[in-house]
Amino acid sequence: MKKVVLISTSLSTTSKSALLIQSAAEQLKTAEVIDLRQLSIPFCDGRKIEDYSKEIQLLFKTIEEADSLVFGFPIYCYSISGVMKNFIDIFSHAMNGKRFGICAAAGSKLSYLAIADLHKIMHFQSNAIGVHPAVVADYTDFENDKPSFNIKERIQRMLAEL
Repeated sequence: MKKVVLISTSLSTTSKSALLIQSAAEQLKTAEVIDLRQLSIPFCDGRKIEDYSKEIQLLFKTIEEADSLVFGFPIYCYSISGVMKNFIDIFSHAMNGKRFGICAAAGSKLSYLAIADLHKIMHFQSNAIGVHPAVVADYTDFENDKPSFNIKERIQRMLAEL
């Protein structure tokens, strides 16, 4: 069985992208979830992974041992957040050659092109392959803080491509 790691990169306590990751976790049942709200990730300063704390090194190993990844993130100013970029800067070598999916929360339906930034970063930095469909949801795609049926179905199709 493939090992899938779900990475929730929003720091918001009311994160919609975290709800998308939670929905993916419920569908997969065996995936490991990394929630950056529960971790203290330092700023990337160019040092080797061996020079980071044991916690960061263990996280690196978890990502490295995964077969595929799913990123949950908010879209800020039509791009990925600084928190997510910092995470990728530290852990990009662990993501080498992996397939990845996207669960993004956007302010509007017009923000969907922002995921292209992540595809470029992952392709050029980690030789990773993004799968489709990407899941991009805005506030209209949630009912009582739960992803709508259509979004859950889209998550399921994305997970099947990993």
